[in-house]
Amino acid sequence: MTIPLVRTLLTVMHRVERLLLGPVHSDVRYNVWIETLASVFFGMFWATTIGFFPVVLRNMGASESQLAIYVVFQSLGLLFTPISTLLFQRFRIVKVANTIWMFGRSMMFLVPFFADNVTVVLALIGIFWVCELMPAPGYVRLLERLYPDNARGRLMSVVRMGMTAAIILMTPISGWALDQLGYAVVFPSIGVIGLISALIFGRLRVDDAPAQANPEQVKPPWSEVATEVLRNRPFLWFLLLNTLFGCGTLIGAPLYAIVQVNQLGLSYTDIGYLGLLQSITWFAGFFVWGRITDRFGPVMVLVISMLCGALMPLSFLFATSVWWLIPAYIGQGLLFGGFDLGLTNTAMAIANRSRLEMYFSVMHVIAGVRGIIVPLLTPLLIVAQVSESIIFGIGGGLILVSMLIATQIVLPTRSSVEVV
Repeated sequence: MTIPLVRTLLTVMHRVERLLLGPVHSDVRYNVWIETLASVFFGMFWATTIGFFPVVLRNMGASESQLAIYVVFQSLGLLFTPISTLLFQRFRIVKVANTIWMFGRSMMFLVPFFADNVTVVLALIGIFWVCELMPAPGYVRLLERLYPDNARGRLMSVVRMGMTAAIILMTPISGWALDQLGYAVVFPSIGVIGLISALIFGRLRVDDAPAQANPEQVKPPWSEVATEVLRNRPFLWFLLLNTLFGCGTLIGAPLYAIVQVNQLGLSYTDIGYLGLLQSITWFAGFFVWGRITDRFGPVMVLVISMLCGALMPLSFLFATSVWWLIPAYIGQGLLFGGFDLGLTNTAMAIANRSRLEMYFSVMHVIAGVRGIIVPLLTPLLIVAQVSESIIFGIGGGLILVSMLIATQIVLPTRSSVEVV
């Protein structure tokens, strides 16, 4: 009786796997599940830390300017991507990325020693964000090597479904734990999970040899890359829409926690339930985003997810109770799922494949500069007595303009890569 049951279970699991992944090589299948497992652990870490950082800081007494600095930290690491690109020229990508990620996530272990000092905790979170974003160009190169072109969207969706499922389960638990135990206990505890995620990620089977070992990928001079990017008109339009979209999402970001804590009086548990709703829509989106990417192209995903992203500032514009934030978090969840897939795959399609790290470094540096300047404008606008409503309205308008620009991008035709 037991053996037939096991066989039936294995058959069902095999069919589910084939439905999710499609026909792929054994190495690709292995890498999908390894990255998915790493993403599950990272999702647990994400749900407990990133999802609550702004509210924790506000409850600690962070000012509007300090919350603006927190938003800056979310982009500051992008300015250091050229450094990681240089490291990827000399050392293996996975080793470099893991070293940086583990150092950043270990900052959570220091939080209990400075639990009453909002400035130091803010600095620790800033170090975490720099380290989390710094290896971004290397991860893009890994994606290009891990998964074939005509299945990448679908496979990336499977990986992110694992992370989002973990976030769904952990977010309400994390909100309750923060209310009951406090961040000084919760943050270092979940830091262990963040390190485990990085260790699992290191088990990927991928050719991540440094570029200098491959004569076709030796780093060109930055001046040559800049000249090439300036001549690539589709990529310039892409940079413009990404910049405007980022400005739209960032201009009101320092005010979100203020609205939640001071105007609406939400607890960590309330924020946890909103995060749960966001994660459910994030997860649900992956059932369609990957297949839309593979069938209609990444630009379509980019446009739809941008439209969803506009719900965040526009919902806060009218928020008088927690119910007004529900559309915001639904839109944010769909944005998280689709925008990453659309942005990454669109950029990969219009960039020079032999210089992906360099192209993405240019994109990330521009995004980093944008991410530093725009959030710092928000306190200045408040001092100038510009109302929160106008700031949220500006944010929503910029997102919609960037969406219109995205509709004009035409991707070059590439020959598909066979998947067997």
